[in-house]
Amino acid sequence: MNDVPKIFDKVPLDIQREVAQKEMPNEELPFLRATTIRENCELAGFEPEAISYVQSVASQISTVPDLKYLLWYCHCLLCHSSSYPRGDVRNWEPLTNLLGELAGAFYLLVTLSGIPEAKKFHQIRRIPAKVLQDTYSDTWIWANDYKDKHNTWGIDLNIIPWLFNHLSGELYRLGRLQFVPRPFGQKIRVFRKREKREVMVLSEGNVKFSGDGQISGARSENNQENNWTSRLLFDSEGVIGTPIYPTGRAWVEETCLAWKSWRQALASGDPILEIHIPAGSPLDFDACGDSLLQALDFFPRYFPDRPFLGFCCTSWLLNTQYQNWLPPDSNIVRFQREFYLFPIHSNKRSGFNRIFGTNSQNFSKLPRDTRLRRAVLDCLESGGNLRSGGALLLAQDLDWGNQIYQKGLSNSEWSQSKE
Repeated sequence: MNDVPKIFDKVPLDIQREVAQKEMPNEELPFLRATTIRENCELAGFEPEAISYVQSVASQISTVPDLKYLLWYCHCLLCHSSSYPRGDVRNWEPLTNLLGELAGAFYLLVTLSGIPEAKKFHQIRRIPAKVLQDTYSDTWIWANDYKDKHNTWGIDLNIIPWLFNHLSGELYRLGRLQFVPRPFGQKIRVFRKREKREVMVLSEGNVKFSGDGQISGARSENNQENNWTSRLLFDSEGVIGTPIYPTGRAWVEETCLAWKSWRQALASGDPILEIHIPAGSPLDFDACGDSLLQALDFFPRYFPDRPFLGFCCTSWLLNTQYQNWLPPDSNIVRFQREFYLFPIHSNKRSGFNRIFGTNSQNFSKLPRDTRLRRAVLDCLESGGNLRSGGALLLAQDLDWGNQIYQKGLSNSEWSQSKE
């Protein structure tokens, strides 16, 4: 364990190391105590066998002063330093050369160390216990994901920044879905007709699209000659720009929205709730609708200082190709049709790892045991590619099950100019 001090060279300094050392408790670190670990793990839904394993690793770490201090230092960076860029965690030393199969458990302990302080924040806000249990359960989901890959429980460094959204009071799981209050950051603008419920989305300017109405570069087979660039022009009479269908594609012919009939409803920087879809259970359609209804009550009740105008989600699950591959009553298709879909930039194999649990290029060895897996493999083997997609839903339009934006809509209707 004499190599432990060298690891500090891989941990960027945000607070002075001497300060962390001065504040380090002389006695056993609170989050290394067996009772605390049990409380934290049980709150996150860990199974007894996993709890015993984490306790065992903590006991071993407690016997190595330098290693124990490294754990404390990582805890301080993430839990006591608001200015530390959490994304920098991905550059930390993996510790596999030093700890072997225990490396992932070390960083699992770092993650769990944030729960006690998170509980203090949540108690002040009076967040219900069930919401906290559901929210912290993401740690257990990712600990199991790590076990599937490494045969032992742990957390990958790349996942720690995500999990600290839960521990910093940024993310909450309400039923099936997770929600994060954030400024809207997509390259689109949303407009609403003044006297009707109708909504229209225009692309921001200077976005490159392919001939199929997707973001250019998302699919390698795009014919570059058919690519085009969006425009968005405002004047005193209205706005002219590139329309995006609710079904998730842009249209090359521009449309005009007059201010006498339309108003802007959502733009970059406006407050929204990001939707995230945790793994671990089916994307049950009714459960998703219930989650959105819970969000409409939860955030105004417990976070009145965090207003929001609507919901936004970007995910491989929003790949509109699935509407051609899956039956209309599938959960994925039904989920997509409740939103106003829009294209986003994505890689050529979005969602592949989540669908198959591997990034293998040997398609012939992969299972074809579901309709989705068969469709994805057929697509890739024929030279096609996968993509992600975006979805939005204004809060006042939540009417789950009625496809408020897409119902009865044909693409030709959206190629016409709006008054």
